[in-house]
Amino acid sequence: MRCPIGLAAIMLSVLLVLAGCSSSKAAATKDVKITACTADPNGGHPTASGEIVNHSSKSSLYTVHVKFYDASGNAVGDGIAAVAKVDPGTSATWRATGTLNARGPVTCKLSSVTRTAVAI
Repeated sequence: MRCPIGLAAIMLSVLLVLAGCSSSKAAATKDVKITACTADPNGGHPTASGEIVNHSSKSSLYTVHVKFYDASGNAVGDGIAAVAKVDPGTSATWRATGTLNARGPVTCKLSSVTRTAVAI
């Protein structure tokens, strides 16, 4: 009986530490921009790519969540990109592939960005 309670306490501690390392989503979103949003000409998965510039003072891991929309504004999938380490003041590129097939032109919008400080 003690094991599950101890394990739960450890997991909660880890979550609290990780939550303390994440920066505000607004600040992280300002670090990321979309530079390309393309549909597959054969109706396949759309892609988005872009650049991250780390404006924080710590090396950081970024998770970028993109939503894809068709010409009528209907959601046609999501894409996620992760960049393991971006040092302060440097840039990195990212690329996300949509989860669903899409025909015709698409637009891409940042849904969320998470920036987490990592150990050097």
